[in-house]
Amino acid sequence: MRGCWCVTLVVVLCAAAGAAGCGRHAATTTIAPPTVEPEIQTVRASSQNRAGGSRRQGGSRSRSSTNSVMSTAQLRAASEELLALDTGMTQPSTNVQGQTSGSATGDAAPRPLFTSVPGTSLSKDTVRLMQQLLDNYEPQTTRQETITNAERAEENQFLQALMQTPVMQKLETILQQKDLLQGRLRDILKLIWFTPYTRGGRHLASSGFEHVFVGEVKNRKVSGFHNWLSFLKEEREGDLDYKGYIKKLDLGNKGEIIKMRFVWLSDTKPVGTVFIGTTPELEMALYTLCFLAKPNSRCPVQLAGKKFQIQTWTQSYQGKTLVGSAYPEI
Repeated sequence: MRGCWCVTLVVVLCAAAGAAGCGRHAATTTIAPPTVEPEIQTVRASSQNRAGGSRRQGGSRSRSSTNSVMSTAQLRAASEELLALDTGMTQPSTNVQGQTSGSATGDAAPRPLFTSVPGTSLSKDTVRLMQQLLDNYEPQTTRQETITNAERAEENQFLQALMQTPVMQKLETILQQKDLLQGRLRDILKLIWFTPYTRGGRHLASSGFEHVFVGEVKNRKVSGFHNWLSFLKEEREGDLDYKGYIKKLDLGNKGEIIKMRFVWLSDTKPVGTVFIGTTPELEMALYTLCFLAKPNSRCPVQLAGKKFQIQTWTQSYQGKTLVGSAYPEI
């Protein structure tokens, strides 16, 4: 782990002063709202040019979007099964404030998104171990990632903790029953999420985990960044300015989904969707299920009776089919 992120019981430092009083604060840049995330255009083109089609990789079988082995009803039932097994956590308190749009230039949220987060939630094993990974990456996709032995050990500890959860154990069973997995799920998670690859450049500067759960910056645009723990960390450190919500979906006591606009490291994310208050195992299970069963398309899922979709994109690199992106769509 590079540096140290110390966990506190209540997120109050920036709440008292507002985002402008918390370290680096950037003005909003006017950017037209994209129909899909900007980086997805590159990922999709790269996948088509280099590999194309579905293939078996490391013991998993990734189906084409038009040839899913699981029906809509089965995918929704499977996602509800995973939610039922999820232990969840005491939910963080958020202040969504004003509604905005991807084309807006004003600030509909002068205060931070997070107001308080229970220490018991942040000390949960999978949450605690994920937090250790968040400072292991360079945000810029033009900079080579240097992965140390200590950081590899942190990845392995996180994967081990994930596989000890009922959620991941159930996912492994589901995938095996549907002939989407041969061998150990842990090995597939390591492969598709943590294998480094290039993202439109020469350097090994990206991975599925970094893109989805940590966030990246490419060509002065925020790319990926769909996890609330990374959002919380960056907001507390004064490097992220929440600008308001576009749409939200309540998942009861297991979390919520917020589509929002924000600025990170002086660069804008005009439209980004983030799970809030969900466990790492639930998020990764949903993304992995859809990545293997219905890649490169919108995968129908359901949590707490609420229907929405998971969009996944594949990234082909040196004969491997890896996670290019994954996020909830509401």
